[in-house]
Amino acid sequence: MNNNLVLYIASSQDGFISGESDDLSFLKLVEIEGEDYGYLKFINSVGPILVGRKTYDKVISMGFPYHENKNVYVISRDKKKLGKKKLTFFSNDISELVAQLKKSSTKNIYCDGGAELAKYLISKNLIDQIILSVVPVELKKGTLLFEKGIVPQNFQLKKTDEFESGLVQFTYSKILS
Repeated sequence: MNNNLVLYIASSQDGFISGESDDLSFLKLVEIEGEDYGYLKFINSVGPILVGRKTYDKVISMGFPYHENKNVYVISRDKKKLGKKKLTFFSNDISELVAQLKKSSTKNIYCDGGAELAKYLISKNLIDQIILSVVPVELKKGTLLFEKGIVPQNFQLKKTDEFESGLVQFTYSKILS
């Protein structure tokens, strides 16, 4: 599947992508040296990346570089100018950006979250596929990805992968009407 907009994200069993105060420590529960849960294969299948500003800021604040070899579009209400060639802070019509990227890219487009961006893209019927890695823990509070923690009904489960750590990865495709 090329040229699709793919939401690739992790959540708790009860549907939270972060705990209170944007805490991501629950992800450590499934960290196993040498296990990337298919992320390297996935990231090699994508071209441009869409990411919400809060998610981008969180990754940067943790000291990680953010996909410096990919064209990254940080969806933000504020326009910023940066010296990085492949990094764009985007504050215009996201639907038009997605259409443009689908026309110009031969690879999939990665939506790296967060919840606000994912919900918006789903509401506009722009997400084609969801790859959801579920960590075996309930957070009960935090940032909920989907309403009531449930994948929207216009997506159909296509594949399930279970891992030794307890993580279960679900791949959903948009139901075409």
